[in-house]
Amino acid sequence: MIAAHGADLTLGDSTLTISYSPLLTALSETGKQRVVIELSAVTGFEFTRPTALTCGDIAFSGAGDTVITFSPGQGEQAAALAADLERILNGEAPAPEAPTVEASTRGNSVAGFDVVGFDVETANDDWGSICQIGLVRYRDGRETDSASWLCAPPAPLGGFLDANIAIHGISGKQVENEPSFADRLPEMVDFVGDLPLIAHNAQFDFTALKRACAASGIDTPHMLFGCSLILSRVEKLQVANHKLPTVAAALGITLDNHHDATEDARASAEIAISLALQHHFTGSFIDFIHSCGLTLGSTDGTRVFPVLRDRSGAGVAAQRRALGLDTGAAPATRDTGHSGDAQDAGSKPAEQAKTSGGGRGPAPWAKVATPDTVPDPNPDADPQGILFGQNVTLTGDFEPYEKGNLWQRIADQGATVGKNVTKKTTILVAGPWDSITSKQKRAEELIEKGQKLEIWDEKQLFTALGLEEQPPF
Repeated sequence: MIAAHGADLTLGDSTLTISYSPLLTALSETGKQRVVIELSAVTGFEFTRPTALTCGDIAFSGAGDTVITFSPGQGEQAAALAADLERILNGEAPAPEAPTVEASTRGNSVAGFDVVGFDVETANDDWGSICQIGLVRYRDGRETDSASWLCAPPAPLGGFLDANIAIHGISGKQVENEPSFADRLPEMVDFVGDLPLIAHNAQFDFTALKRACAASGIDTPHMLFGCSLILSRVEKLQVANHKLPTVAAALGITLDNHHDATEDARASAEIAISLALQHHFTGSFIDFIHSCGLTLGSTDGTRVFPVLRDRSGAGVAAQRRALGLDTGAAPATRDTGHSGDAQDAGSKPAEQAKTSGGGRGPAPWAKVATPDTVPDPNPDADPQGILFGQNVTLTGDFEPYEKGNLWQRIADQGATVGKNVTKKTTILVAGPWDSITSKQKRAEELIEKGQKLEIWDEKQLFTALGLEEQPPF
């Protein structure tokens, strides 16, 4: 099998089969996921080899005048296919297939599991000061290509801190003659193509991408992504913490050079692959994320929408419809009975609310009911974050988000979530309601008594969490 841009190619003695990715299939005019070219109908072809910076292609004459596009860095695969096509059209046998690159998942594969691992390193404490980009592409759960690029951070965010240099070893001198972040971004976009991505603590990496784009005066590219940190928490792995090296070690994944962007990108992807293998999962990366009760995060222009737990399943179903995958929830191909109870409350359907009368639907308070389980604050969160160390309580309505999802996002930022307003509460977030709630009344009383407590509206919370409006499923 040969990897092309958004497609896998299988060359036989008389046919060339093109299997397009689900996203590229959805975007195509024909809507066909699989195309078979009869080589007997091919009268010739033109080959343009891709470079490290530009795409290449093979354009056929005859057989529907099909064009196969290759991403930058896929020169060897493209040249090998062109050589084999030349041999077959001349009546010769193709060259023996070269062995594929084996990932540290010990040669096991997950059919259809196509994803790109992603990581960035930064020059200083501004997340947008990207100085290294790492990418690793996987097809069927096996590594096929990787890229590691140094870059000069966006000028407004430049300047290297000693603390950051000590972490990743990259200095200002090392990147002074490298292309800028803005010049590297098209290479990243070409490498990724239409595949989804995964990163560990993905909200950091994609927020960094957004900030770097904003500082460079360019739009953030549209991308879909998952998060190996959230996956490891959903799995309830028995680990001391959910840092990348800890989770990788627990799953037997090699990570010898932590804080090298490509090594971290590879480990992030292999965490997802390892978990998929443990559950005997079959299907795409997107299917796997959905089967874990999560919606994919996305970048859209200048915004980043996070990976979210979807307790009701409605978000997953809506996202699948928007991606043209199907009209329901994710396929039930994840063996949740393997290796213990891997799913938590975040991956189970929410209990249906009781009705308050014949046919009148859920009671108005059902959608704002307090969830049963309070998530623990993330000790590894950014200490400079606006919610880090805060004690946060919610009251009122927060549509389109469920309180359970918001609680998890707040805890991920390093805050302690409280069910009630107490003397420890530092922030009460009051969503819309038809009257002042008892929690808000209690907060106002404590403020009058001198307690340092802020009352936010839902928009302030959404902004703090990067949820400025409903995700564009």
